[in-house]
Amino acid sequence: MKRVIDYYSQSDEWGRLDREPLEFIINLHYMQQYLRRGMKVLDNGAGPGKYAMELAKRGFTVTLSDLTPELVDQAQHKAAELGLMSHTIP
Repeated sequence: MKRVIDYYSQSDEWGRLDREPLEFIINLHYMQQYLRRGMKVLDNGAGPGKYAMELAKRGFTVTLSDLTPELVDQAQHKAAELGLMSHTIP
């Protein structure tokens, strides 16, 4: 488990999805086919939360989780920066 956490702690997943947007666009397209207004979404394995943030912007209540504490911290900072954060559970 430590190797996985160490690997993702050093990655720039948010930046990767910005640099290679096709993956993000396609995944979001398919997610939207199954999501309906008012649904709650669990983004498990969310990394820095790029999908979670986009879904929250669209009005979904999103819970984000990830094995990598550093990425959860990044997601919390990004959510606060975007005005999307309501609360966190340590």
